[in-house]
Parts: sequence; structure tokens; C-alpha cells
Amino acid sequence: MKPMILGVMIVWFFVWGSGLSRASEFHAVWEHYRACCIQSDGRVIDRGRQSVTTSEGEAYALFFALVDNDPLLFSRLLRWTRDNLSRGDLSAHLPAWLWGESKNGQWGVLDQNSATDADLWISFDLMEAGRLWHRSEYLRLGERLAFLISLRDFANLPGFGAFPLGGERGFHSAGTVWRTNPSYFPPFLLRFMEHRLGGRPWSGLPGRFLAFVKSVSSCGFVPDWVTYDSGKGWQSDPVTGPLGSYDAVRVYLWAGMTSVRDPQEQLLLKRLQGWSRKGRSSPTLFVNTKTCSAYGKPPPGFRAAYLPFLRRENVSSFREEDRRMRSRDPMKNDPGYYDTNLYLFGTGFLEKRFSFDERGRLHVRW
Repeated sequence: MKPMILGVMIVWFFVWGSGLSRASEFHAVWEHYRACCIQSDGRVIDRGRQSVTTSEGEAYALFFALVDNDPLLFSRLLRWTRDNLSRGDLSAHLPAWLWGESKNGQWGVLDQNSATDADLWISFDLMEAGRLWHRSEYLRLGERLAFLISLRDFANLPGFGAFPLGGERGFHSAGTVWRTNPSYFPPFLLRFMEHRLGGRPWSGLPGRFLAFVKSVSSCGFVPDWVTYDSGKGWQSDPVTGPLGSYDAVRVYLWAGMTSVRDPQEQLLLKRLQGWSRKGRSSPTLFVNTKTCSAYGKPPPGFRAAYLPFLRRENVSSFREEDRRMRSRDPMKNDPGYYDTNLYLFGTGFLEKRFSFDERGRLHVRW
């Protein structure tokens, strides 16, 4: 068994199996995640995928470093991202989404394309780090990155308006068809960009996102990927079809973390009630947005990601699911990099380590 996997399993067993109080779960897992998955130079390693690094991993770690009030770790993560994913200049180049060992044994960028969700998170992390830590250089860099995102990650969809795609390249392969991912766009990040930056394409983007969710959320579920056809509107993705799973669960996570004062929060929650309509207090690993079927046992982090949404929707069901999760040993399966990050988001929010206001601004405990 790999050391990283064993270490994460041990700390998860300690956190969940011992009935550790809600107030300390996030910190215990975050500290161990730092030790096993983040190198001293700021590289975040996904050991479950040939030890690759993704811009998403760096973006999430930047966020949690800010939540934990750790400017030293933040600077190391930022430096590694800049030097290795953005050709040494984050103000000029969107981060490459994938870095690792090539077939010839060389370490470096494996795919230069960007990932819009990571780009948005890094820009947000920088601007909020600039505000909270009084670092004007972070603020300026975050604004510059947001400008690059507006130029390279967006498309003007005929009949719908400006909307972000999955990345800079490869998401507009046909003349009238574009591809995007519903989980890439946390409503509070879009609200933040609208208030902080304004102008095109940010102005009105939260409203377009709500219209987008209304169009793709059949049966109260959303799929992992969708396409927009200028003649037909929003459609199932030809590659992944109507399936919703590891990507889509973040839509419920982000919705559950959106401020109750956000003017569209209730409208958004109403579009995502697929599991509650089926009388479930926990999510399923898979949903089919065409047949409305839901099936499969989810891993612990997947379930933790759903808890903020469940608490907003049904307090009694939330308490039942929360007790159920913390009374069982979740380590029958390896949690892995992604599942651990879902867990950190869900539990960190429930512990009130962080929250977002109606303008999308980050509020932290420290």
C-alpha cells in the first residue's frame, strides 16, 4: 500500500471512526493532506493518477491555505503554479491543467490546455488573499488572471450570451456546438466576479448560470457535461451522455455553500432536489438525467460534499445523515485525492471555517 494512501486512510479512520467532534475534523484531515500530498515546494500530488499534478489541485490547496491563514504555504503553491503551469508568468498564461511524467520519463506539462474551474478558483484565491492579507500584488495578479479568463475561457453562445466553457481549447469543435461542465462554476465565485470586476462577461453571469441550471437539471439532477447547440439549446453531451457523478456532485456542494442572502439561492436549490424527491438523505454515486434514475454507493467525501446542501434543505435529514456518516468506518475504499478535497470543502463549511456572503466574498474564522 502506498504511504500516501495509508496515511490518508489512518487519519480518516481517526476522524470518523473515533467519533471526533465536528469542530476538529477539517483541521485533522487538512494537516495530514498537507503532509502527504503537498510537497515542500508547493506541488500538490494526485498519487492515484500516476502522481500527476492538476491546476485544480493547486487551486483547491491555495483556497485551503487561505482558509487556514497560512501565507507561507500559499506563496509556495502560487510559485509552483506560476513556474510550472504558467510558463513563469501567471499574468500572461492561463495555467496548464495537467503536469506529470511523460512516456519518455521527462517531468513537465502533459496538456497545456486550461481548466476553467481551476482558473476561476485561482483568480478568486488571489483576489481574496490580497484583501484578507493586505497583499496588493495578489489582488492585481488575481484581477489580471480574471481578465485572461474573460478572453480565453468564455464563448458568446448565440441566443444565450457570454458563458464559460470547459477550458481555452477543445470545447468548440463544431461550428455551432460548445461544451461545458456545470460543476465548474460555483455561484458565489460568479457573484464575486460580477461585483468585484463588473463589465463583460461578468455582469449578469449569475443570472445566466441560473438559466443554465434550469435548462440542464432534469428531474432535479445535473449531468457532468453538457453541450450548447445554437439551434437546439442545451443538450446532453455526446461523450458522457446524461450521466451525473463525480463532477456533478460539486454543483450541490457549491449550491449548499451559497449565501442565503444571494438573490438566486432559493431558485437554485429548488432546481437540485432530485435526491430529496426520491426520499433520500444521502446522494447516489450516479444519476441519469434522462431516466431520472439514481444508483450506486458513494464514497465518504462524495457524501460529505452533499451535507451543506442537505442541511439547507432538510435539517432533520441532515442530522440523521451526519450521525450516520460519523458512526461508520469509511475506509473500506481508498478516499483518494479528489474525495479528500470534497470532504475538506463539505466539512470545512459545516465547521464554519469559511463561508461566502451575498457578494461572494470569503469570510474566514481567523
